[in-house]
Amino acid sequence: MAQHRREGRWARRSQLRGITTLRRVRNCGTPLDPDGGVTLAVTTNTDGSRSAGYSGLASCGSVWACPQCAAKIATRRADELSKVMRAVDEAGGSAFLLTLTMRHARGDRLGLSKEERARLRCLEENRSLYEAANANHWDFDEREAEAEAIEEQTLRHARGCWDVLSDAWARVTSGGVWQADQKLFGGLLGWARVVEVTDGDNGWHVHIHALLCFGEQVSAELVAASVGARMFTRWRAALERKGFDASEEHGWDLRRVQLGDGDLADYFTKIAHEVTGSHRKEGRRAGGRTPMQLLADAVDTSEESALARWWEWEQASEGRRQLTWSIGARDLRKLAGLGAEPMDEDIASEDLDADLRLGLTMDTWDALERGELGAELMRIAELGGIPAAKAWLTIRGLAWTHETERPPLGKMP
Repeated sequence: MAQHRREGRWARRSQLRGITTLRRVRNCGTPLDPDGGVTLAVTTNTDGSRSAGYSGLASCGSVWACPQCAAKIATRRADELSKVMRAVDEAGGSAFLLTLTMRHARGDRLGLSKEERARLRCLEENRSLYEAANANHWDFDEREAEAEAIEEQTLRHARGCWDVLSDAWARVTSGGVWQADQKLFGGLLGWARVVEVTDGDNGWHVHIHALLCFGEQVSAELVAASVGARMFTRWRAALERKGFDASEEHGWDLRRVQLGDGDLADYFTKIAHEVTGSHRKEGRRAGGRTPMQLLADAVDTSEESALARWWEWEQASEGRRQLTWSIGARDLRKLAGLGAEPMDEDIASEDLDADLRLGLTMDTWDALERGELGAELMRIAELGGIPAAKAWLTIRGLAWTHETERPPLGKMP
């Protein structure tokens, strides 16, 4: 199964380059230095198994649009959230998973593009300057101010589900009632929020999963009836102000979670597996296609509607964060001793900490890319190490340049 997922991810990464509109994603997986070549890296795990990967390749760091980077980032996030859950448990606290959803229709736009969001912020700043100039009787170009006001209003009307969701979450986690709720049940240790999107018959389904951690052991029923209910009330009110809505019956859910039992760490582990195996049609969610399943359909069928949905997904997701954390006094990362949060791009660009490395010529790498054989070579290296990888390459007439071994501990390279 692991081989099946790896090969599917490898194939989709190559095919994605033909349909993506994002230049950085298109270049993901290409050699950083053609003269330096690419390296096959192999490390031995504590249980005796091996892990293999490639270094010397560009990474895009897109958690939304790139199968290769998304799987790597999800694996790291799952590890971080597992440590958070352990820290909460050791502190004697309890954790809850809150899900907030919104009603949606097929015609709803997913969201503004990265450039549109940046332009809207610029227009909002300019409007503040015009208002200040008008209040102080300073000279300014009234025609330009009027034109920018029209442009700002146009962009605001074009905002989609994702934009409204971000506004609603900001409303949920602000205000006097929220400040008071954070003092209940031993105090809120912090929260972590994930945005999830699927594409179904009724359009884009955008929703939030939030991990809420409190300092005391408390029941889900008590938290749901108090903090959870009030959070949903603010959520629905914020949506209604933007022309959207949420169902009292289906718009929210809160339940207590343990480590590995439906928490966010478990969620990211599932994401990593879904990303690497989502070319398979079975096992799809009731809510619709995940983005990687949408990508698989776009690549497999080249159907106009699937391509259009994928391009809309690319544009709306670019530059948005998948996982956000509470900060300040309620910093869950600090509680778990995780330190500063690494950017998605930094995680994606990290090389495997390898025991052995085998240099590959550019001709060899080109042959692996054309034949979509990179995943197979990794599997061979994980099963038989570098000697098996060499034999596999030799049989196919593919060359390597050098082999290096990590020096033993205590010895200089």
